[in-house]
Amino acid sequence: MSIYAKGFGFKFGVGKAKKIAIAGIAVLFVVFALYSLAPLLSQTPLEARFEQNPWLQSEKDSILLFVKVSNTTGSDVQNAMLEVRPKSEALIVFPQTASVDETLAPGDSRLLAFNIRKASPSSSLNAGNYTLELRLALDSKVFNSSIVLEAK
Repeated sequence: MSIYAKGFGFKFGVGKAKKIAIAGIAVLFVVFALYSLAPLLSQTPLEARFEQNPWLQSEKDSILLFVKVSNTTGSDVQNAMLEVRPKSEALIVFPQTASVDETLAPGDSRLLAFNIRKASPSSSLNAGNYTLELRLALDSKVFNSSIVLEAK
């Protein structure tokens, strides 16, 4: 029997075919949405944000940088080393909180604060963008990031 033979039919009408097509499109949409949102839901090893950006020097002589360090390696981390360095010599960085000394279990995170100041307190910083480089070593794995501070 062939599909071209007389009397052959698919046993469902056009209305049922529309429902199947709409359900297939809905499933594809849900899969695409989950695939697109997956990076947002996953934890990153290094996240940084400023207390206030842009930095208005007329209001404050220093600004806080908050860095969240997370263990994404899947095993306990004994040695977590975080280094924050300004690319410009016009800024200096002081750690506000202690470093990550204790063991970090998988999925755990710590929030560290750094005080960013002008290298020369007597002079004002030129308006512009200043980049700070962040380097995190979780045992043998190294993660790098950077953040830009706008000074006004």
